[in-house]
Amino acid sequence: MYGTIWKFSDQIDDEDILFAQRRYITYNMASDYYDMSIKAVTNAARKAGAVYKLHKRVLIKREIFEDYLRKHGKDGRKRWAR
Repeated sequence: MYGTIWKFSDQIDDEDILFAQRRYITYNMASDYYDMSIKAVTNAARKAGAVYKLHKRVLIKREIFEDYLRKHGKDGRKRWAR
């Protein structure tokens, strides 16, 4: 394993490892993995600036999208530190 993913190896499964290796994901993949609706994924990806279009195909840059979700939560609203 590379990066810091090895620190969480007892908490992740093969699906998580395969997903972490992808740079770009589709709306459907993000919806399934993060357990969000397509509309919520679309809105969050646009707000994050993670949307990339290649002709008719639309992809989300996973790294940017995950950073946005960490800062703002799944619903896109900013989380307040307590």
